[in-house]
Amino acid sequence: TNGNAEVILLDALPDPTGNTPYLSKTGKPVEAGTRGFWKDYPNINALCAELNLAEDDVFTPFTNSSFYSPDGLEATAPVFSNANNVKLPFFFGDNFNIPSQLPSPLGQVLATFPLFERIPLSDRASMIGLLIATIDCLGNADNEEVAAAYDRMTAHDLFIRFGLSDRLVEDFIKPTLLVGLFKPPEELSALVVMELLYYYALAH
Repeated sequence: TNGNAEVILLDALPDPTGNTPYLSKTGKPVEAGTRGFWKDYPNINALCAELNLAEDDVFTPFTNSSFYSPDGLEATAPVFSNANNVKLPFFFGDNFNIPSQLPSPLGQVLATFPLFERIPLSDRASMIGLLIATIDCLGNADNEEVAAAYDRMTAHDLFIRFGLSDRLVEDFIKPTLLVGLFKPPEELSALVVMELLYYYALAH
């Protein structure tokens, strides 16, 4: 406000103005910076504290993430920590609400159930296989043999083994992995994918 502040811009792009396209090695346009801010960034939280910045003053509220395909909106991921009640589909009744703070993964499954716009129910139900695999893997976190077995497996093989539908993988899970880990399921360890699922959903 006094006009004497020195501002230092940190940006991974050679041209932070965006006027010069930034391309990958294969020639595809990419954005080198982060596109969102999730919880559990202790370095940023510590920086705010060091600068005496109130996080509520510098950050907007958390918002839902939406997933689009060429056909339109496919699904919306809720902000679990901000949800008090979740409205279930019509066949549960108009006045049937449940607390979102249910044991994981039950709460997350019920919270996201009505938020898929196009993916059929049968495809959504195949997600149960991934939850079972994640519980088996991360529930045996101290077992190095179990972790090594999942680490040797690709996420693509994991999805086939646990019966995830092609539609669910192509329209929801694969785009999520491309955003979160920047690689398709064929190039990712099953262990890493399940750790990502735990961080983004099951831990909340």
